[in-house]
Amino acid sequence: MQDKIQSLAVLMKETIGLEVTVVDSTLRRIAGTGVFSTEINLNSPHNSIFQEVIKSKKKVINYNKENNPICINCNKYDSCSEKENISYPIIVKDTCIGVVSVACLSDTKKEILNQREKEVLSLMSYMTNVIENEVLNIEQHNKIITKHAEINEIINCIDKGILIIDSSNIIVHINSSAIAFLHFSFSEEAIIGQLLEKLVTGLNYGVPENFESADCWKTKQNKYRVLYKINRLLVDDETVYRIITFETIDEIVQKALMYKEKQRINFSSIIGTSKVLQEAVKIAKKTAGSDSTILLYGESGTGKELFARSIHNESYRKEGPYIAINCACMPENLIEAELFGYEKGAFTGANTKGRAGKFEAAEGGTIFLDEIGEIPLHLQGKLLRVLQERQIERIGCNETKPVNIRIIAASNKDLKLMVEEKLFRKDLYYRINVIPINLPPLRDRGEDIKELALYILHSLCNKMNTRMLNLDSSALELFMDYHWPGNIREMENILEYAVNFCNGPLIKRDHLPAYIIEETNQELLLAGRQEECLKGKIETISKEIIQKHLEKYGSSTTSKRMIAKELNISLSTLYRKLQS
Repeated sequence: MQDKIQSLAVLMKETIGLEVTVVDSTLRRIAGTGVFSTEINLNSPHNSIFQEVIKSKKKVINYNKENNPICINCNKYDSCSEKENISYPIIVKDTCIGVVSVACLSDTKKEILNQREKEVLSLMSYMTNVIENEVLNIEQHNKIITKHAEINEIINCIDKGILIIDSSNIIVHINSSAIAFLHFSFSEEAIIGQLLEKLVTGLNYGVPENFESADCWKTKQNKYRVLYKINRLLVDDETVYRIITFETIDEIVQKALMYKEKQRINFSSIIGTSKVLQEAVKIAKKTAGSDSTILLYGESGTGKELFARSIHNESYRKEGPYIAINCACMPENLIEAELFGYEKGAFTGANTKGRAGKFEAAEGGTIFLDEIGEIPLHLQGKLLRVLQERQIERIGCNETKPVNIRIIAASNKDLKLMVEEKLFRKDLYYRINVIPINLPPLRDRGEDIKELALYILHSLCNKMNTRMLNLDSSALELFMDYHWPGNIREMENILEYAVNFCNGPLIKRDHLPAYIIEETNQELLLAGRQEECLKGKIETISKEIIQKHLEKYGSSTTSKRMIAKELNISLSTLYRKLQS
């Protein structure tokens, strides 16, 4: 744009023989001839005639600068080389976006300007009209590009494959799902412009509109069973496009199975009847129907994800998306882009079309932020804004966007301690800790271990397509004695290990990993020593108490009867303790 304006300025100078310059609405000189060419991209004074033209939106003819108050008050009055000038506004949509100025720098040039004023004004009007039209064209072009990018983003968010072809079967658009379904190894840019038949065969173009057809499509690499529709799109009453929407049948089956599995997860999926577990379930059930933020506390492997999904599936948002994010698994330099999204060109390596973040993806549903204590301190303020105002701001965008979501957070760290250590924002802690739910570790759920182990074992047998197995008493006894530092996740891994090595109908102690046997034996040995030590201490204390009573009452038989009665023990027990 600036180059075009400079070319117009040079052409105008060649026509009228006078110097030409152009400034924008900030008074930055964007074009100039002669002496003005050295000042391009520099700012003009804020109290100059240019400022007056922008303010009034009217042209100013200045033939007598010595008596012009605007010129006299200008910062550059003493160094100004202009003898006379005419300044003309550039107006777009009733806003002055700049000024075109013609100036004469000598008395000889003054005569030219005076004699050809009408012609000069006509040329200036023409030049400003050209600039105005160019600005409007650029604005319109940018709107089209933006709209095209928005449409592309929407199409790419659709989980069905979309192909758009023209009347010659040339591909004019393909979305990311189509590329993924058909396992194309080349980019969208490389596909657009190619003949569809060169990439895919097997389509029936004679299928009626909105009628779903199932066919076998072939690419160079594979064959696919595909369910698809073809619709006609008429543009400008003459240009015809065809939109092909499709899914592979394998993908449809997989989605159906996944959806069915996810929908089955609810509070009945939480196995166990222990009091500590049922207390957590009770709170979760009671608060599932609200939008209040929930904070799940629990060690790794205690079932925080299961609780979060159960809460979602029991809420009015269950038909909406459920987005789970493990904050500990995302690189610190990418976590902001993942959560909040970004505009096109927001940073090096960003998608040229921009991308929505996880908060936007969870619209109408629930977002689960696991390990929330791992979110960097500098992003916690931005997360606080989401919790307080339910608004997000993409990277590279100054505008906020409302989001309708429910937030469930989880942590295996002591967030209160992190607040004291200045590692977690105090205000954010109170915002997420609206409804705290403590998930007990497996070692505190002794009565649940047998039921949970058998449930996991039978699920693994189904998943691994093996015969149904059970636990024998030796394995179950070991499970009851083990301290389970990895909780339910560790139990799943141990049982999967056992299923792989079990040849009979029962999983025995020998089928379990060696480390669980060794650690349990060490724990039992230590517990035995501690019990013996405790018994010894109790005996010592008992003797000391009896000795003090003997010193007080004496050692006669009558005194001993009195001491036994006071200590609430039998006389024989007293004699035994005195002899030991």
